[in-house]
Amino acid sequence: MDTPRLAVPDRRARRTSFALLFALGGGVCAGACGTDSDTFVLGATTSTYDSGLLEHLIARFNEDHPGLRVRTVIAGSGEALQLGRTGDVDLLLVHAPEAEARFVEAGYAPRRSPVLVNGYVIAGPPSDPARIRGAASPSEAFATLARGEHDFVSRGDSSGTHYREIAFWREAGVTGGGAWYVESGQGQATTLHVASERRAYVLTDVATLAMLSPVLDLDPLVADHPSLRNVYSLLAPRAAARPERAAVFADWLRSGNGRRAIGEFRVRGGPEALFAPWPRDDPTP
Repeated sequence: MDTPRLAVPDRRARRTSFALLFALGGGVCAGACGTDSDTFVLGATTSTYDSGLLEHLIARFNEDHPGLRVRTVIAGSGEALQLGRTGDVDLLLVHAPEAEARFVEAGYAPRRSPVLVNGYVIAGPPSDPARIRGAASPSEAFATLARGEHDFVSRGDSSGTHYREIAFWREAGVTGGGAWYVESGQGQATTLHVASERRAYVLTDVATLAMLSPVLDLDPLVADHPSLRNVYSLLAPRAAARPERAAVFADWLRSGNGRRAIGEFRVRGGPEALFAPWPRDDPTP
């Protein structure tokens, strides 16, 4: 069996993926992009877009700063960090702590600043053929999935979610995959649709799962474990072309109004807040 690893999609798949990512970014910005003189570029993860959080935050930011517009590029954390290296984005909102630390250590940004948090869950078919519901830990659930060769869909895209998935396989002592292990090479929403169609298991953030739950045949099965904490951080790339404008958004997101906007967001108008602002007294993880 091949070792589960960070996927390198074929060239055609990567071109298709990037075309979609930039199109999605334009969609968030449509009608509010402004001109080059009042715009900056935010590189953000697919989970912040797919859950609806990003659109909510940008709308609230524009209420406080009507003269400044956000143009977004939506990508997995690994691809977003690469855009930061090349100066194609002015600010990053990502959730891959180890990759972020390497980004800072290599000198591409002065620091990483945690700004919000939600949770991961392991989801799967409601019948739960692997019987992982309520497992003591994600690694225990992953070990069970591998032993039974139950279908699992990975993002396989160097995203923060993919990095976390790989860590769970390692903790579970799983050294290989097989026909049961499928890599979508796509963002969170597409990966969830693939898992639902295949009646497979998948690692996802709780907010995107909640947003798409009406059209998915997936249940959250393993949740609320400390290792499922999902931290999103801001990084300001040194290669940014418009750092002053990006800093206005970063400062707003950490301010009282930004923190309230994070805490007030509800997925599809639900009763529960699935994102929370980063605790002020919590050290950087």
